[in-house]
Amino acid sequence: MYKLGQGYWTRVLSATAGGVIAVLGGWWLHDIFETVDWGINPIYLSWGAGGLLVALCLPFVYLWTARSETTVDFLVATETEMKKVSWPTRREVSGSTIIVIAASAVIAIFCFLFDQAFFFLFVQMNVLKPGV
Repeated sequence: MYKLGQGYWTRVLSATAGGVIAVLGGWWLHDIFETVDWGINPIYLSWGAGGLLVALCLPFVYLWTARSETTVDFLVATETEMKKVSWPTRREVSGSTIIVIAASAVIAIFCFLFDQAFFFLFVQMNVLKPGV
């Protein structure tokens, strides 16, 4: 395995994400072939096609996350850079979230009031007819 032990979590999570994508692709293919009638029992066809897609994709996910030198170098560098990130505290995140929600509410109210004012103005000018 190229660079054994380096970038462990980044590689594990990338491989897990690739595996999930492969399984979801197999599930999608299973659903497509479930309704096809080619003279073969649809259960065999749908599970065979889905299973074949997963079986073909998983070795490529392994080769991509564990053996490819350029990919592994990128993932190792990514993990190194992520360790340097200054992550916000829980208090900072919750404070920022409250500010974003409050600002969104104020903007929504502002837009609603202007929409009502313009609607009233256009009804008075007979450009719009209410209830039509």
